[in-house]
Amino acid sequence: MGWRGNPVRSIAVRTAPDTMESKASSTIRPMSDLEGIMPAKSKKQQKAAGAALSAKRGETKKSSLKGASKEMVESMSEAELEDLASTKRKNLPETKK
Repeated sequence: MGWRGNPVRSIAVRTAPDTMESKASSTIRPMSDLEGIMPAKSKKQQKAAGAALSAKRGETKKSSLKGASKEMVESMSEAELEDLASTKRKNLPETKK
């Protein structure tokens, strides 16, 4: 998966020992992995995040965005947009209630 966000912002995480005799080891992981993924709440939100992510990466023009995706591209980081856009749409409602 790799590092996302600021690599300086990390903490040590203590992992469970494999056996009773072995010591627990500390592993440095980026904060973005520990903060949890922000899943989309609806299909429309997921689609808007995908459009905003495309514009943020320069794959589409920002002027072609409308509504929520236009706001998302300015207010969210690429990592946040990627989290929203990567949400599976299968069990999401069409719109957020």
